[in-house]
Amino acid sequence: MLKGFLIICVSTMFLGKAETAQANEDPPKYLTTSTPTILFSVNDGEAGALVMGEGTPVQDSVSVVRLSPDAPPEIKTAYGGAHSSLLGSPHAAIVGRFGIVTNHNIRLDEQRQFVKKNGVHEGRNQIAVMDLDSMKVTDIEYLDAIPWLAHAHPDDRRVIVGLSDGWLVVSVSEEGKLTELTRSDHEHQIASFDLSPDGEHILAVVGSPSEAQWLARFSLDGDTIRVDGKTDPQEFLVEGPFSPRIYPQGDRALVLNSGGLSDGVLDDVMIVDMKKNKVIGRIPQVSDGLESIAVHPSGRFAVISCLNAMPWSTTSHIAVIDLLGQSPRLTYSLPVEPIPEGIEFSEDGSQLFLGSTLANHISVYRVDGMNLIAQPFVLGIGEGHAALGISFP
Repeated sequence: MLKGFLIICVSTMFLGKAETAQANEDPPKYLTTSTPTILFSVNDGEAGALVMGEGTPVQDSVSVVRLSPDAPPEIKTAYGGAHSSLLGSPHAAIVGRFGIVTNHNIRLDEQRQFVKKNGVHEGRNQIAVMDLDSMKVTDIEYLDAIPWLAHAHPDDRRVIVGLSDGWLVVSVSEEGKLTELTRSDHEHQIASFDLSPDGEHILAVVGSPSEAQWLARFSLDGDTIRVDGKTDPQEFLVEGPFSPRIYPQGDRALVLNSGGLSDGVLDDVMIVDMKKNKVIGRIPQVSDGLESIAVHPSGRFAVISCLNAMPWSTTSHIAVIDLLGQSPRLTYSLPVEPIPEGIEFSEDGSQLFLGSTLANHISVYRVDGMNLIAQPFVLGIGEGHAALGISFP
């Protein structure tokens, strides 16, 4: 009896020490991911002066962040090689080991009107290819039309570009050279868009940001993009569609009804049925200045970056949208550093990455169910984050 008592006591003593040792373990010293991950941040050096209305622009830059399961983050920033702009949908494309940077010379003046500028910081209408290994520009294609946004095709070879006069499809060679495959003219400009997971369909915002805009579905026929038809708004008011994001399952999409600008009014999120090509619902008054959407790989929920960038604002937000059921809804919001732009989930959905224009870093959140827990680490990048791309090599 005594022997058994001693065994229990000794076992309990060692178990207590083990638990204490585990409790006293040092916290993680750096950020890791379950799979190798590349974050590609496109940074507009003029953004701070544009947003705050003061300050001196610095060189545009791109930052490449490499994350892995067992090593500290590796971060490199290259300045001046590729121009970029904060104005536009904050998504960046990665094809293989190359990042794609689009730029245009449209800027906002003091009255927040769109104007053309030609100067050292504005650059030209162009598409640049950046080698993510060497951090050097391997090719630049100059355009007459404005390249508003580029998306990588799932084949990891082609890039779809929305232009002010239609569509451009290019391929990227193993040496990082661009080859134009097709140009598909359209009478109205393609302001922002998303590509379905299978690469066959596109949901696009059509029309000028300063005039009327609407949604339309397109299809990719080989290398040619053809219009399927205007998206039926039904009884819903679609007045400022921006930055569509198609669910990983490809059946639905979310569209921000904000125009990509903050004006002090709470904006709605539209829900689109991709097969029927019509708006089927809305999530009212999510926040002001809805900017970008990341849909969780499970399709269960989405997170939206919200500017809230009026002159008197002190913080911005991210909003969490529950997508389950027929009526998606806003569940909660979290305060974040001012001017959140690009937002992406990790491959397994366990982490969320959010780029901030004024904080000059990428914040990281751990995903627990639908809860987002801010991590103590941030990823420092070049000044003026404008767009974010992600890949899993």
